[in-house]
Amino acid sequence: MRFNILGPLLGLAISPWSTVAQDFSGRGQIRALHVRENHQDLGCLTSAGKWTTIETLCGDFDAQRVGNNNEFRLSSTGAGSCGIEGVFFKCGISVGIFGTWGTEGPVRGREVIRYGAYGLMASDGNNPPEVRDVAVGIHFSTGKERGKAVWLGWKAL
Repeated sequence: MRFNILGPLLGLAISPWSTVAQDFSGRGQIRALHVRENHQDLGCLTSAGKWTTIETLCGDFDAQRVGNNNEFRLSSTGAGSCGIEGVFFKCGISVGIFGTWGTEGPVRGREVIRYGAYGLMASDGNNPPEVRDVAVGIHFSTGKERGKAVWLGWKAL
């Protein structure tokens, strides 16, 4: 008598109710991904929600999915709830609900942060920040900032 083990295992892997891993779920870092086609990693956000290129300053974030529409809440291990204040990404303020365009959005295969209809981010001055800048505020891009605009992506920890 022969048993076919592969058949049932494959059935589980492709079943419609199988769970697909999502970005912005659980614990991770928020990474600044250049808008160009190679989406070069240009640093991370600190626990306060500022952009830095100093890896030791990268913050730890917790993302909790809400609803079924690619929406989630973010909190920083060091500063508390994250949201948008005016046009700036900040932590330690009231809770904001972020979303993504899913993995078919601007960075294929990865989710990136959107808030309402917007998601392209930049900073005033150097983009990305230089090491001497330590960390700089990041806000929705107006298209007039010098340097590189970024999408905010996720790196699970």
